[in-house]
Amino acid sequence: ANVLSLYGHSTAASQYLAIQAENKLYLDGAGNTYLQESSADVLDIYVGGANMIKLTESTTDTVTITGDLTVGVDDTGHDVKFFGATTGQYMLWDQSADELVLAGDTKLSFHDAAGGENIIASSNGHLEINSGTTLDITAPTVDLNSSTEFNIDTVLYDLNASGAVTMNSTTYNIVASSNYGMTAAAVDIDGTGVIQINSS
Repeated sequence: ANVLSLYGHSTAASQYLAIQAENKLYLDGAGNTYLQESSADVLDIYVGGANMIKLTESTTDTVTITGDLTVGVDDTGHDVKFFGATTGQYMLWDQSADELVLAGDTKLSFHDAAGGENIIASSNGHLEINSGTTLDITAPTVDLNSSTEFNIDTVLYDLNASGAVTMNSTTYNIVASSNYGMTAAAVDIDGTGVIQINSS
C-alpha cells in the first residue's frame, strides 16, 4: 500500500523527479539515511548519519569513501584493477591467483612518487631493487642464490663478520682496482678450480 507512483509526460526527456538544490532524498522515512547534493555537482550519500560516499564532478573527478572499503568476502573475492596513464601499465589484485600484479614496468615506489627508492621489473625476467643512497637488508640469515653468476660491482667492498666466512666455488675471482678488505674471526675459501685475487 505504501507506493508512490510518478507519471511524466509522453516524452522520455520530461519524465523525471526533481528536488531543490541541497534538499535531501530520505530512504528511511526522514531519518538519517539519505542522498543530498550538498553543493553544486557534489553528491553525498549518508547512511546512519555518516557521510559514507562523496561524488564530486570537477576537472579532477573524485569518489571519496570515508569508511573502510571491503571488496568481496573471505574466500570469495573480486578482481580490482587500477590503470595508469600509459598503455599496459596497471596494478591488479587477481583474486583467483591470490596475487597482486604490477604489469609491465610499473614501479612499486617508496617514500615519495618518482623518487629513487623503488622495485621495478624493467623487462621480462629482470627485477631491480633501487635505492637513492642506502639499501639495508637485516635478517638472522640472508640467502643469495644464483644458478649462473653472482656479481658485485662497486667502488669499495667491505666484508665484516664476527664469525666465520666460508666461500665455496669451482672458480673464485676477486679483482679490486684499489683496496679489498675482509675482516672475520675465520675465513675459509674452498675452490675446486681457480682461486684468483687481483688488486692494483
